[in-house]
Amino acid sequence: MHNIKFLFVLVVLAAISISVVACSSSNGDESVPDSVVEPEADAVKITLPDSVFTADDVAAVGWKKSKELSPETLPGVTSVWYGFYQQRDVEVRVYESQGEAISLGQDLADTATGRHKPMGAYRVTGVLTNARTSTRTSYLAYAIVGNLILLCEIKIEDCQGLLDGIGQ
Repeated sequence: MHNIKFLFVLVVLAAISISVVACSSSNGDESVPDSVVEPEADAVKITLPDSVFTADDVAAVGWKKSKELSPETLPGVTSVWYGFYQQRDVEVRVYESQGEAISLGQDLADTATGRHKPMGAYRVTGVLTNARTSTRTSYLAYAIVGNLILLCEIKIEDCQGLLDGIGQ
């Protein structure tokens, strides 16, 4: 009988130990599983501060300009173009200067790429819907090159050839 009590106490202690270890391995945010918490987003690439470019300058280095989008929801933008580069969607937003691209367009680009999110929140993919064509385009990265904001479909490396070619 004494061995049964000892064995029962051992089982209870083992169960309590397992519970304590399992609960203490949490990252402190019970609402978000560890597998979806993202590290800090990489810094946005900002280059050529004194340069002014057009969508045609981007097309000259390999971007396939497809259609002009309405700029009415993007304050300060002079034109917005949708196109492709190396089989990836790339949107080009043209501003008067890099200062305007940063002050008027960076927050919008952050939102479009899902960079604006509460700490520990699930990643939100930016989705633009063009009302005229009902196309949905998702962007996950962007760069500011001179007066342009280039939104890239997956990662900034997909647009690297454009970034390198624009300034040359």
